[in-house]
Amino acid sequence: MHSFRRKLFMCFNDGSFLLVQGDNESSLDNIATIIPGKNSLKMIDIYGKKNEITGTIEEIDFLNNRIVLS
Repeated sequence: MHSFRRKLFMCFNDGSFLLVQGDNESSLDNIATIIPGKNSLKMIDIYGKKNEITGTIEEIDFLNNRIVLS
């Protein structure tokens, strides 16, 4: 019996993610970490600067580089 290995390759678009909240979109260019809280997200950029926004993650769309908040 032959053993087959299945490889899954996903095509990711180069570039930064967008944070989408309603009609507002903002780039996550320098964001290194996103820590979800109960009703908020804490974002830490590559320089260590912290920012907290209200909302919860509704969807992470890897194909279109978007994080959608509700």
